[in-house]
Amino acid sequence: MRVRPLLLALCGFGSAPLAAQQQPQDSGQTITVTGEREDSEAERRREASRFVDSHAVRTRIGQLARWHEPVCVRAGGLPLEMNARIAIRVMEIAERLGIPTNRAELCRPNVRIAFTSEPQRMVALAERRNSQVIGFHYAAQRDRIMAVRQPVQAWYVTTTGAGDGAGTIDQAGVRAPGGNPGSRLSNGISSGLAHVLILADTRHVAGEEADAIAELVAFLALAQTPVAETCDESDTILNLMNPACPPARRPVALTQHDSAYLQALYRMDSEAAPRMQRGSIVQNMTEALGGR
Repeated sequence: MRVRPLLLALCGFGSAPLAAQQQPQDSGQTITVTGEREDSEAERRREASRFVDSHAVRTRIGQLARWHEPVCVRAGGLPLEMNARIAIRVMEIAERLGIPTNRAELCRPNVRIAFTSEPQRMVALAERRNSQVIGFHYAAQRDRIMAVRQPVQAWYVTTTGAGDGAGTIDQAGVRAPGGNPGSRLSNGISSGLAHVLILADTRHVAGEEADAIAELVAFLALAQTPVAETCDESDTILNLMNPACPPARRPVALTQHDSAYLQALYRMDSEAAPRMQRGSIVQNMTEALGGR
């Protein structure tokens, strides 16, 4: 059933926060080939490598962060039914990737999605309550990191710890736990996600399908992603609300590239050295894209 656009959900809500074919060959007749050329493995690898370079964010120890703790999602700023629908969709996508979730009614949310007409004001209020909410940064970086530059934008709190358990929050001025710097294959420590704040500007998302917005925020919630400055060259849900992208470049659901990246991120060795992690993701994406 088609989901009603968010515009309908926002009415009266105001500024509340929150294969190729070939003709038979006949003697003396020219052969004409039409259709798309099948991608070679080298081309798929280049695609995967470009996607990783554009989307992966290195933590303070150079690794890629992912969830080690169960994900508890809360959405606000829309009618209750729509908030629940979006939060549930994010957790469904997480569970499909093998990421543990916590659906308990009173679970402590570590993914917060807020729909608001004043995202800049909201992130400022959130940072005032807890400066860690905008993620690892130095004082001189505060204003740039807090700046709202996309209609849907995320801020990440990361951790450093041993194995897949809870780690220490990454903070400027606080030394990260030591690892195994003598090993080229493993650091003996891993980067994790502790909290993700996602703000959606209702002045821009109004009129979009709720399921499409849910798929976008799911990607942002499950993988630390940089703020886009241009329209992404890859086929990705991240282009959905990017003002720099023309309508034809805006998918309304997670693409094959998106799913391949997320699957590879959660298959990699969380304690592997940064170069090994990147290589693992590129290899797994290359194989996944070969199945299209």
